[in-house]
Parts: sequence; C-alpha cells; structure tokens
Amino acid sequence: MEAAALNQPALARRASQRAATVSQQLVYNLISGRNKTSKHLPALAEALGVSLDWLATGKGGRSPAKPEAQWVGKVGAGAEIYRFDHPDVLEGVEPPPGIGPCNVADIEGDSQYPLQDGWLVFYGQEHQGIPEACVGKLSVVQVKDGPTLLKTLKRGTKKGLWRLESWNAPPREEVRVEWAAKVLDIRPR
Repeated sequence: MEAAALNQPALARRASQRAATVSQQLVYNLISGRNKTSKHLPALAEALGVSLDWLATGKGGRSPAKPEAQWVGKVGAGAEIYRFDHPDVLEGVEPPPGIGPCNVADIEGDSQYPLQDGWLVFYGQEHQGIPEACVGKLSVVQVKDGPTLLKTLKRGTKKGLWRLESWNAPPREEVRVEWAAKVLDIRPR
C-alpha cells in the first residue's frame, strides 16, 4: 500500500472499481490477520499493481503479468449481438493503464451515439449478477436468453426486472438480465 501511495480507504475504493464493494474493514482485516484470504484478493492485487500470487503468498514475482484484453466478439448498441462461446485474446490491444485484465468487444449499432460501430468497449470480467456499481451506469448487460448489449442499466418497476436505456433510442422496459459488467473504457479502434 505504501509503494502504491494508498491508505486503507483509498485501496478499498480502488478495488471496488474492479469488483463488488470492497470495504475498508475488509482491507483492515486482511492487514491485521483477522482474515487470511478473501474472494476480493484479485481486485486488491490489481488495485495495488501486484501479482495475485505475491499478494496472497509473498512468493513469486511482485509485478503482475502483462494485462490482456480478452476479446469476446461484439456488444450491441442497437444491434442484437450474441456472445462468442470461445473468447480469445485480441492481438495488439491492451487494456487502458491501470485496468488490468478485462473483456473487450466491438460496438455494433448506433443507439449509443456518438459511440460508433467498431469502437472498442472494455469491461469487467466478472459476470455474476448485477453489481450495484452498474446501476445507473453505462454497462455491458447480458439479457436472459438474449443478446449482450451496451446500455444504461436502471431498475424496473418490478423486482428482478430492469430498464435498459440508450442515449438516442427508446428504452427496453421490464427486461430480465443475467449479469451486468461495468464499462471501464471505450475507444475508437
């Protein structure tokens, strides 16, 4: 933490950008030895800029492996896009600095204008549920039994249903969403 110039609250905030909420209390518990491990260690290692192995065990190299952007195909912004079954690393495309490993997809469609076809969207790797950090934010969402879309995620009128908003197209109302991942960066290709 000292080398990264972070105190406990700052580390918790930075790690929370990569995973579900990481509390300052969890950081304290790990440092003090009250907790020996946590499911949030990967996010903490990434936030600190160190390898997971080194953070967890003190062994191996301190520096993390070169981050990769795992290409998953396309994400719809007006288009109906269904994800690949076999993601691959997109050659020559690195995640933006400080983000670490993530997914990357081509944007297809124009419902999020000024974003354009072929631009790259980088988003989190965790696809379990809907993190609070995605609510009200531009996110990549997997519609239940449907396409993967780039939308602003809002709560629906009924529990378990969501409103998916576009910047320049009508919203999709009362949609079941399997997972959402926070958009980390967008750039022209």
